[in-house]
Amino acid sequence: MRPYPLFVVALCAAMACSRDLTSNNSPPTSGTSTSSSGLNITVDSDFTNRTAVVGTAIPAIVHVTRSGQPESGVTVSWVSPDGGSVSPTTSMTDASGAATATWTLGDTARAYTLTAAITGASVTMQATATAGPLAGLLRVTQDSLVVAAGASTLITARAVDKTGNPVAGVAVSWTTTGGALTVTTTTTGASGNAEVAFSSEATPRNYTVSATAAGVPSVTFIVLAQ
Repeated sequence: MRPYPLFVVALCAAMACSRDLTSNNSPPTSGTSTSSSGLNITVDSDFTNRTAVVGTAIPAIVHVTRSGQPESGVTVSWVSPDGGSVSPTTSMTDASGAATATWTLGDTARAYTLTAAITGASVTMQATATAGPLAGLLRVTQDSLVVAAGASTLITARAVDKTGNPVAGVAVSWTTTGGALTVTTTTTGASGNAEVAFSSEATPRNYTVSATAAGVPSVTFIVLAQ
């Protein structure tokens, strides 16, 4: 192979572009740990920090090298310490130095971590689980409210996925059998809550206020104006 001119070599060293000048087509990396025996375990940058819906199974991949070369036959142990699951719990690196597992996120919308370890070294990757699609509306405000005739009260419903995580961005429609609502449609925020202010009439009576979202059963609130 024809050697590179000295000024090109010097420029590339200064700009840390050695990956462009070598035949080692390793993927870009983020996070490497080295064992006392000289083995390096690395998380590929595409797998360092991801986002997926709760309960989703996502791939997990690390590479093990020695002196820049792939190391096959190395046992990698996988642990999900804060929820979720991983399968298998151990895997062997292949000829490219890659070890793989399937990481299933937990049912709660939050951040999860996964650790991949070889003897004497380990790396960690993270995934943020987001809420799934809308599965229902819940009452946040109690079902039966007692207010003074002519007074107002705040009524709140919550949009949730199938495991109870709040779902944002859901349009909730409000109706009432009497009295007045400040609005007829609200949108859930990060808490999954949608709120409306209801005002009763001056004469004592009972009302039913309903909250409805597309594709799920509505919820109702009884207001007792006395």
